[in-house]
Amino acid sequence: MLVFLRKALSFLLSALVLFSCTCFGSMKKQQESLSSVQKLADGLYTMNYTYDYDIDELLKNGVSNHIELILKGIRKSFLKGNLPALGCTTFNAVTPEGNYIFARNFDYIECDHALVWTHPKNGYASVSSVSMLFNGYDKDFTAENKMNRSFMMLAPYVPFDGMNEKGLSIGILELECPAVFQLTEKPNLTCTMMIRAVLDKAATVQEAIEIFRAYDLREPLFMPNYSYHYHIADASGNSVVVEYINGKMNLIYPEKKDGNRVDYIAAANYCLTPGADDPNGMGQERVAKVYSYLYKTSGVLSTVQAIDVLHRVSMDEDDLHGFICSTIWSIVYDQTELTLKLCSQNNFEKVFEFSVDKPQVVK
Repeated sequence: MLVFLRKALSFLLSALVLFSCTCFGSMKKQQESLSSVQKLADGLYTMNYTYDYDIDELLKNGVSNHIELILKGIRKSFLKGNLPALGCTTFNAVTPEGNYIFARNFDYIECDHALVWTHPKNGYASVSSVSMLFNGYDKDFTAENKMNRSFMMLAPYVPFDGMNEKGLSIGILELECPAVFQLTEKPNLTCTMMIRAVLDKAATVQEAIEIFRAYDLREPLFMPNYSYHYHIADASGNSVVVEYINGKMNLIYPEKKDGNRVDYIAAANYCLTPGADDPNGMGQERVAKVYSYLYKTSGVLSTVQAIDVLHRVSMDEDDLHGFICSTIWSIVYDQTELTLKLCSQNNFEKVFEFSVDKPQVVK
């Protein structure tokens, strides 16, 4: 009986999402986007999102509640208890050929994930990574079943990392700190919608910072004990970590080191702001290991070497505050060539290659 009720509720939520999308645009484009969903491997999907999600209207009015309410409803429907912590690692570097790269591990409980290509009318095309658990899916309710794919219409609103056509890359990492809820006269954006805004509208690190400054950050109220910081890097080799301490935005830049070809920085799940109160921060050992490789090479790594570094700091059923987590995806964005390499579900033997302008496997 419980299974039946759960499936019925899943179908109802799916229908509501599809109906909501229908009210705001072309059914043809919606169906085109949903039909583009492909399963490449267990736990890995791709999607070419051609439907117009009207980024300008969203940014004009801000987003602080309605996406959060959808996700809150999904959480109540599909999950029990608190959401687990994310244990992630990011770093940027430069290849021997001079290409700037941005690398990221997404460590979480077992879940599917997707690469999503978007094409805003008044913004930059991009590809981003989405944990499908935050779209409303779990191991029993997946996008492999075409009847369940309406939830994929939420995908552009919940990216966790990505790169746009200008080579600007961004990744979000969780902090064990109280959620940020700014309240000024500025428009509001949720934490993942901030990523969407940066990917769609920023070509450089400085432009991304200006977007952060233009909005109040509203992190999910149903996750009051979690905050986030953001690692951003551009195609010129500039990088920064944006984090909020006591509601105030702080910028952490790389330390300048003589002889480096790129000003690199690494981040995990602890605050980088000096003196920040962060007793539950974690991942210091992962960052130390990343820096040990970057120091040896003055920040120079090939994409293959970057994947190897991600492998060395990956998780395989590690205990994070009582939740068993593994590396769901490892990704290296080449910000010069506008390509990316992806390893899925902790399988570093299989490397998928993609490009920003072509939503399909290169090889």
